[in-house]
Amino acid sequence: MITVENLQKKLNKKEPVFILDIRPSDQRQEWRIAESTHIDAYKQLNAGDESSLDMVEIPKSSTVVTVCAAGRTSLLASELLRKKGIHAYSLDGGMKAWNYAWNTAEVSLPNGVKIIQVRRPAKGVLSYIIGSQKEAVVIDASLSPEVYLNIAGKNGWTVKYVLDTHIHADYVSRTRELAEASGAKHVLLDKAKVEFGFTPVHDGDSIGFGNTALDLIHTPGHTWESTTFKIGNHAIFTGDTLFIDSVGRPDLKAEQNEAVEKAKNLYSSLKKLLSLNPSILVLPAHTSQPVSFDDKIIGDTIDNVSENVNLTNMTESQFVAYALSKVPPTPPNYLTIAGLNRKGSYEGQQLSELEAGGNHCAIN
Repeated sequence: MITVENLQKKLNKKEPVFILDIRPSDQRQEWRIAESTHIDAYKQLNAGDESSLDMVEIPKSSTVVTVCAAGRTSLLASELLRKKGIHAYSLDGGMKAWNYAWNTAEVSLPNGVKIIQVRRPAKGVLSYIIGSQKEAVVIDASLSPEVYLNIAGKNGWTVKYVLDTHIHADYVSRTRELAEASGAKHVLLDKAKVEFGFTPVHDGDSIGFGNTALDLIHTPGHTWESTTFKIGNHAIFTGDTLFIDSVGRPDLKAEQNEAVEKAKNLYSSLKKLLSLNPSILVLPAHTSQPVSFDDKIIGDTIDNVSENVNLTNMTESQFVAYALSKVPPTPPNYLTIAGLNRKGSYEGQQLSELEAGGNHCAIN
């Protein structure tokens, strides 16, 4: 077997790896490893069919890794390949374990400000650590505190503030945990309805660190407390309000009348963001595609995003009708996850089960 950590290292080092996903097609459609090749051999492997992988062409000089949901059927695949003289490994824990793999990409702004995008490749979850001089802030932490603290330490930063763009419903936020581990202030919009203490901020406030600051823009619609953080005319961190090729869904946890009101608010929020300087970089909290180990930042300028989402010619009523007709399936366990994030604790929860699957945050 090969661990998630070792596969992650190989992909980060750009070593030749052939990842063979043998899950049923519907499972792969939900989420996958970007660098993987797929063959739906799940039933055949479990039936003992030794010809089930005969059609697979495996490149020479590559590490071969087989993948399934939890790491059991992929063991059958790796054993079958070994019988054929191919030295293959099964990914320990399968996709449920790969959910916590991560990689990074960086972008530098004027005045020495560095943005590091921390990505969970399987789920398309994006968080950020932004450093200026010797201080940093973390936005939408989704991994264990050690990940962010190690990145900060390597860059000579102390984490001063930790923030969430909104109360997430598809993964358990680690922001409160990071605040406790780092001693940083936990900042949320004053409208956030949670069961734990935090440092409240308001629309129009600024959060200073190093020689820069984050300006807060209340952008309700995806959730009522959704907030965008802006650094000068350089970058905006839009959470699940605005993605690079779509917009956030307004319907979660809402009855029809509330969903309509949320959609109206989302329309106004999007108009506000898309009217900012066209060269500003949009950095969202999710991407709908699995993330490659390519070191490329997932983001785009407001000018390009505006063309991608194509809201320019929509009236409010047209947008509301469109938004409510195009919503995807609800995220798995979203009520439980949102409840945990309001509580600020996930004690006793099996996160690998709770967070399994892709994200469903965007309007299709």
